[in-house]
Amino acid sequence: MKRIYILISLIIIAGATYAQTADDALRYSKQYFNGTARSAAMGGAFGALGGDFTGIAINPAGLAVYRTSEFTFSSNLNFNDAKSLNLQTKTSLNEDKYSFGISNIGYVSTNKPRIESEGGWQNFNFAIGYNKLNTYRKNARSNAPEAPTSLLDVMVNNSNGISPNSLNSFREFLAYDTYLIDVVENTNNEYEAITSEILNQAQTIDEKGYAGEFLLAFAANYNHKLYIGGSLGIQSIYYKSTKAFSESILSDSDSDFNDYTFEESFKSSGVGANFKLGVIYKPEQWLRLGASIHTPTFYSFDEDYHSSMASNFNTADENGDSSYYSQSPEGKYSYKYRTPLKATFSAALVLKKRLILSADYELIDYSKAKFYDGDDGEDFNGTPGNPDTNDIIKASYQNTGNLRTGLEFRATPNFSLRAGYAKMGNSFKVSGVDDGFDVFSGGFGFRQNNFFMDLAYSYADVENQFVYYSYSDPNPDFSFSSDQIKENNKKHEVKVTFGFKF
Repeated sequence: MKRIYILISLIIIAGATYAQTADDALRYSKQYFNGTARSAAMGGAFGALGGDFTGIAINPAGLAVYRTSEFTFSSNLNFNDAKSLNLQTKTSLNEDKYSFGISNIGYVSTNKPRIESEGGWQNFNFAIGYNKLNTYRKNARSNAPEAPTSLLDVMVNNSNGISPNSLNSFREFLAYDTYLIDVVENTNNEYEAITSEILNQAQTIDEKGYAGEFLLAFAANYNHKLYIGGSLGIQSIYYKSTKAFSESILSDSDSDFNDYTFEESFKSSGVGANFKLGVIYKPEQWLRLGASIHTPTFYSFDEDYHSSMASNFNTADENGDSSYYSQSPEGKYSYKYRTPLKATFSAALVLKKRLILSADYELIDYSKAKFYDGDDGEDFNGTPGNPDTNDIIKASYQNTGNLRTGLEFRATPNFSLRAGYAKMGNSFKVSGVDDGFDVFSGGFGFRQNNFFMDLAYSYADVENQFVYYSYSDPNPDFSFSSDQIKENNKKHEVKVTFGFKF
């Protein structure tokens, strides 16, 4: 249950702002269908059941199961407990974050033919609404006391041979402008860092954002045995990340240098569209089989990136300054992105209207994600020996399966108990790298006349491993990196749905 972020050489193309990465592709492709509390409590396993607004997002044929019109509203409370552990020094830090939001709002209209019959088409239904697909919410801290290397070492190696005016304006130039690196006298633009002493390192990451889908769906019920449906989805993504990395001198040092902080701010927003088709077949009253296919979502993204550097010294210069600050220009970039195709196969048992057992198996090939049409003409495809983002996506990711299972027991005509389990598959094909994780959930539902209320709780423990920086240069052959950090994100979510039938 771990995901390792590999930062390769910190290669930055001159003039680039924030390069699209394989990590971005994975973030924008991951979706979790649990907008309503009922679906969340049952692990999101609604592909063969229908009759739930989130189920329409999984399999639009589920819309045809509705017998009455309905309105639902769902809200959620998220609590994220992030614990970081330095695998070299064994030091750890904790950070908590709460968030509240709307996870679903939906309207279903059921329409019967003017001339009703015992066989044939029974109803034609329409739905419009919104489901949240993902929440990007994290606040994490980590540290590396007495680190043997420095980010300044990376910047020095990236800068060697480049004149100060040509340094990357989003990283290396900031270090130069705040007197953290400088050109060695009588050299051809060879650089050195302000200090070679051992430093204490710390990093904070603040992430926020969401992914959601507005859907418009139609479905039909044939003889209460065959249900078919289709939908148009308009998806939106907003993601913002602020990262602050600092290094400070040890307390017993007599160095004039004190500390510095390098801060990066990244914001991305995108809108895309997709189509979904689905079918549910009921060969027996107690058995339902379902299948659906989701076309790729075609996104248009706009990004904004900027960075800054602040340094502090113990002795003031001739102008009386001992602190320096430098900020990059605003880096704006637009491009298009295509998510992978997705297929879901489902089955459910409905036993005497008291017990429901359901399962969905979702297939998605993350290696098929693709960036294209950058506003600078970039197609994100590399050449032999010089891979670009799309090549890294193909080499890093694989076809994987996500399993969702759910149970519902109707204890009384008005009260139901629910439980669910989901196993999200590993997206990586690289040996030893696994970003899969498990989700456990439960809840209950209450029905009274035309009103219903559902409550759900879900828990997931997602593990990441990363380094602050790394550097590799094949000529001469040497490499180094910061300490490795293991991060455990314990994600708790409480969700409530209110609904009315009419």
